[in-house]
Amino acid sequence: MKFILKKIIKGRPYYYFKLSYPLLNERYNFSKYIGPILPRDMRFLIVQLFTEVAKFIDEKVKVEKFPYFHPQSVKSIEHTKLKYILQSHELFQPDLQLFKTLFYILFVLNSNRAEGSKVTRSNIEEVMQKKVKPQTIIEKEVINSIRGINFAFSRNMVWNEKNIRDVHKHLFWNIHPEIAGKYKRVNNIVGNEETTEWQEVHKEMKNLLIWFQKEKGKMYGPQLALEFYWRFEAIHPFEDGNGRVGRILLNRILLEQGYAPVVFFSENHQAHCNAISKAKVGKTLNLAKHFIDAVNKTNNAIIKYKKEQRVTGGSSKVGQWEISRGKIRIG
Repeated sequence: MKFILKKIIKGRPYYYFKLSYPLLNERYNFSKYIGPILPRDMRFLIVQLFTEVAKFIDEKVKVEKFPYFHPQSVKSIEHTKLKYILQSHELFQPDLQLFKTLFYILFVLNSNRAEGSKVTRSNIEEVMQKKVKPQTIIEKEVINSIRGINFAFSRNMVWNEKNIRDVHKHLFWNIHPEIAGKYKRVNNIVGNEETTEWQEVHKEMKNLLIWFQKEKGKMYGPQLALEFYWRFEAIHPFEDGNGRVGRILLNRILLEQGYAPVVFFSENHQAHCNAISKAKVGKTLNLAKHFIDAVNKTNNAIIKYKKEQRVTGGSSKVGQWEISRGKIRIG
């Protein structure tokens, strides 16, 4: 059973709670003796133990210095991470499946609507439940987004230019095949801001990936994800779909770092764009705050969705990703 270690001493069993938890650049190992037998209500025990871990993390956060984030914000991030790790326990698999299902729904809905799509939640749920075969542009947007996420969250995704272009290709292959998976061949402007000239995209993307590999393992996970994201958006390597690809890649990084994926809600898109613009000139506090708001809003949406499912019963299954030793598997 995950997080539970059994030792046999002089022929008798002894059970311990074990959890290795990374925070910034340190890893903390938690161990607690449970007893010679396991209690009947293991769910309650595991939740209690994770609550103790959360209190320990809270104390550590107070004395650490986290770039980008205020200590109170880090508490919110780490508590959400602990909930996500808890759901990897076999006793909480239904909760994890509900989380994954709603993430697909909300991410596809908000990420596409932020870019001007008219997709609705009903459109997404109908495609997920295989009630319709994707034929319209909106239905293709939905299935393409799901495939793009699945690829990015899979073990097949390697951090190189080809696979980043492949994420883009999944999004556009049957909608705009002329640009799918290809770097831009024209210069584009976001708002009033210029982006990398098209002739320089390959060089800048190569530099971005070099930077990413160098900083991975050194930088606080959410900071790494946000830094990569705004740098990617500054390059704007594709003619269209940069926001959608960037948000998928940001969530891939969060998963690799052990954090739950997050949804940026479309009603906050202007604040989202403003935060990225400020990050490009070194003012990152707005982006950090925007991220925290998105984490909390995603978490609240999950809680609400779980309550709805208890009333109505059941949910759609799209795919499953699982983190194991820092790697992602998809089922």
